[in-house]
Amino acid sequence: MPIDTDISRRLKEYRNFKHLTQKEVANILHIPHSAVSDFENGKREITVSELSLLSQLYGRNIEEIINGKKYDYYNIANIARLLTELPNEDIKEVMHLIEYKRKRIQG
Repeated sequence: MPIDTDISRRLKEYRNFKHLTQKEVANILHIPHSAVSDFENGKREITVSELSLLSQLYGRNIEEIINGKKYDYYNIANIARLLTELPNEDIKEVMHLIEYKRKRIQG
């Protein structure tokens, strides 16, 4: 039975967000490159173990992969994950902005 097209689309989006190629994902999951292509195109089911590995690799929980739960940008874990995607200079800039906002609130 083919995979749901919304899940396929999300998997491709998550892979692209992490700047990974299908071949890199295949190597990490120890599956053929064609398998990654197939589940991103809705032609192949994903095993539970593959879904678990993709969840870890993409930094998304399984519920988000399956149901398409949107980001809660106020969730500290999501903010931390997003920060890890930034270069060090950008992280410093974000930290300066946070410190500025904290001082402003404190008066």
